[in-house]
Order: sequence, then C-alpha cells, then structure tokens
Amino acid sequence: MRNVKFSRRTMLRGLGYGTLFCSGLADNLYAQTVPRITRVAMFGYANGSQYQSEPTGGERNFVLKPHMAPLEAVRDDILVFKNLTLKRDGGNAHRSASFSVFGLGARTSIDQEFARFLKDTTPLASLEIAVGQTSGDGGVIPGLSQVDGRFIPSVKNPLAAYQRIADRISGGGMSMNTPNAAEQALLRRQSVLDFIKDDVRSFRGRLGPEEAAKMDFYLESLRTLERDVGGSIPTENSCKQIGSTLLSKDTMMNDMPEHSRLYLDIMAMAFACNITRVATMMWGGGENNEAVKFGDIDISAWHSVSHGDPDGAPGQQITRLQAYFAGEFRYFIEKLKGLSDGEFSVLDNTAAVLCTQNGSSQLGSGQNFAETDHPPQHAPFVVAGSCGGAWTTGRLLDAGGRNHNDVYVSIARAIGMNVTSVGRADWCRGPLIT
Repeated sequence: MRNVKFSRRTMLRGLGYGTLFCSGLADNLYAQTVPRITRVAMFGYANGSQYQSEPTGGERNFVLKPHMAPLEAVRDDILVFKNLTLKRDGGNAHRSASFSVFGLGARTSIDQEFARFLKDTTPLASLEIAVGQTSGDGGVIPGLSQVDGRFIPSVKNPLAAYQRIADRISGGGMSMNTPNAAEQALLRRQSVLDFIKDDVRSFRGRLGPEEAAKMDFYLESLRTLERDVGGSIPTENSCKQIGSTLLSKDTMMNDMPEHSRLYLDIMAMAFACNITRVATMMWGGGENNEAVKFGDIDISAWHSVSHGDPDGAPGQQITRLQAYFAGEFRYFIEKLKGLSDGEFSVLDNTAAVLCTQNGSSQLGSGQNFAETDHPPQHAPFVVAGSCGGAWTTGRLLDAGGRNHNDVYVSIARAIGMNVTSVGRADWCRGPLIT
C-alpha cells in the first residue's frame, strides 16, 4: 500500500456523531507510522489442563498435541510455550489462580494496567466478557479482571457486548446505553451505521480507491455482526416482548456453540474500529462444575471430571474441551488476520493470549495425579500475533520454569510501557519473549 500523508483534522472536518468511528478507521486504513497501534486480548479457561498438553520438538519444528491441534492451521502466527509456571499464592488452587491468572500477584490485573496505560487512546478503555458460572472453593467471581483487589463485572451475553461497542461507534448519534436499547434497534433491523450514515458517506468520499475498498469491508463486517447478533434474538411474540431484554440470559458453557463466535466477532470489530485496545474473555472462570455437552464433548461436571483419571475417559474429555478452546482461539486469530491495519493486519499489531489458570504436573494415573491439585508448572500458554512487530512468531519457547509474569513484561514493553516487571515484582525476571 502506498504511504499516503494526510491531515487527520482535514479528513475528519465537518463530521458529527460519526467522528469517533471515522477517526478510529482512519488509522486502520492508511499505512501506520511507528509506533504502531497495538492491542491485547486475553482468554482464560477454567479447571486446568490434561497433563500431556505441552508441545514437543524444537523452536521451529515444534509438534502440537491433540489439546492444541486446531492451532496447527495458524502455527506461523503463534508463540507456544513449554516449561512455563503460572505462579500463584498458596491455598486452594482454583481460588488462588483466579487471582493470579491475570492478576500476576498484584491487586489490579494486568489487563486493567494495560487499559490504564492506553486509556486516552480509545473511547472504551477495555472490554471484559465472561462465560459460565463460577462455583465451589474457587469462589463466585464475575470475571477474571480485577481493580484494587476486586473482580470487576464483565458482560455476560452477546447483546450486552455488542451494546458496549455500538454505543461508542455512534458517538451519541444512537442511544445504545443499555442492552435493551440495542435489542430494540436490532429487532427493527436498524444498524448503528444508519445513525451516522451521512458522516460515513462524507468520510468515505475523502478516501482513495484502495482505502475506500477497505472501508467498505469494515462496514460490511459490522453489518454482518449486527445481523448475527440480531439473529440470535428470539422473534416469537416479539411485539409483546420488545419492552424487555430478550437475550438477557447469561451465557453458560453449553451456550458456547451459539454464542462464542458472536463474542469473538464483537471483540475483533472493537479492535478493528479502535473502540478499545484491551479485551478479556473468561471461559468458565475459577472453578466451574457445569455440564459441558456439545460436539464430541460429554462432560457431566467439568471440575469433577478435571480431577478424574487423566489417562482414562475423563482425561480424554478434558483434552477434547481444551481442543475446543484452541479452535475458538484459532477463529479469533483468523478473524484478526483478515482485518487490515494499514499495511499490516490487526493480528500483526495484537498480542492475543490463551491460557488456563493451572498447569500440569506431568504425572499420570500411576503417580497420584489427584493429589497434585492442579500444580502451577507446565501451564498451557499461547500468544498469537507479534504486537506491532515486537517479536517473531511461529516458535516454541522454553520458559525454563519462569513465571507467566515475564510473558506479560514482554507484552507491556511491546505496547510502550517502560517496565522491567509487572504484577508482583519478585515473580518477575524480565522479558521472556525475545
């Protein structure tokens, strides 16, 4: 793409409510200058891993186990780790890891530290999404993000997630301040773009043909998202029900096949339109004992099965569920890869993390596996994207037993934070990704 120099003020002059949306797209449509616009997405799933999940092989010729097999299609876009420790405090493994998986030993989770650092660059500081009901000794939490020692609320249905970004896209031109308002608009088949169409038309008219084509792709992607979210709203007796939120039910684990990719599309569009640069997704939370039964997964009680024989049927089911999460992560990777960000893709400028809150002891059923209580060593951990070219992907990295904090030190530095530690300082040894 040609490196077009343009005055941002001139491009946006005369726009009304659509200025925020068009302003966000302006950076995506043209070649970016250094530093590039970087983003961070974080995904954490509950109940740990089956002990054989760790990849083998060398840095470039690594072999993914069945637990991560769906990521084979995007192996050139990821960093995968071995010998990584998900450090946590003592006590119940699920409870302590719920605090440390994103908290890194501190009272404010790393995603919220990223959001604070980037707070003036986007309309929405961060987007937090939660799927499933936490329970048991792991505690009941609304999400994995924390501020000052308290877990903060996360959105729990696709409509609420859509509402959070749509309200910012409209810039006040369309009232989307509640999921109910968003629902009523979608039921009437109204797009948020309909409320800023004059501004969008004016902005598009100032673009060159190459940039205009890319903008058309963004606009169609957003309308497709709205159709998909709107299509998930029941329409039976809609005239009677339009006054109340129809899609208000919290997303449970068994709703994943219908809801998961709606969330992922919303996160992708939030990044693509520069609505936010930080997003998190909780899959199951701390301890989750829901039944999970879809596809080839038949888990009667997730947490209980995670403590079953890892070399028998319970271990096979946990492996299949891990592979499902890997497949959803792959979908998100491919979604970001298909969105342009100047001369790069949105994925190129993102660090997307997939992890679970507990590691594996590398023990089998003959070695008292249940007594290990989800030890923190050998934690499954994947980072997709190069976060603005900060590192080279397509590699297996040996962490040598270091803590997950050090991965986040690398990410923090990639987004521009001048730090040598994050979370609890004594859990850090410095950047792990080089």
